[in-house]
Amino acid sequence: MAYLVIWGELPTQKELSGFTKKVMEHTFVHQDMLTMMNSFRYDAHPMGIICSTVAAFSTLHPEQNPSLVGETIYKDKYIRNKQIYRLLGGVPTIAATAFRHRIGREYNNPPENASYVESFLYMLDKLN
Repeated sequence: MAYLVIWGELPTQKELSGFTKKVMEHTFVHQDMLTMMNSFRYDAHPMGIICSTVAAFSTLHPEQNPSLVGETIYKDKYIRNKQIYRLLGGVPTIAATAFRHRIGREYNNPPENASYVESFLYMLDKLN
């Protein structure tokens, strides 16, 4: 569905495979982001944690920040697409981590061969 919304057409099997691979490469969140998320109060609302973390996410890649590099940076298709993959891959991890923080559970890594949805559900619900 994300491919359709972004590019306006359904992907071929090869395009879908490449797209999925690129998104899944970005499902892990930097330890600094996890440390920041753990600094929120135990009763912080998950949406506040998500918003703050997504905003802080850009600090990990200053070379792709328009306010630091210049406003024309996103004219480069490669850079624009890389940011899309980062957000599609990272936001489910951030959301699951925010939820688990709220219920007092530690973050957990999904299984390596899990699909996008399986990965998200595993991160939400695995009791460890």
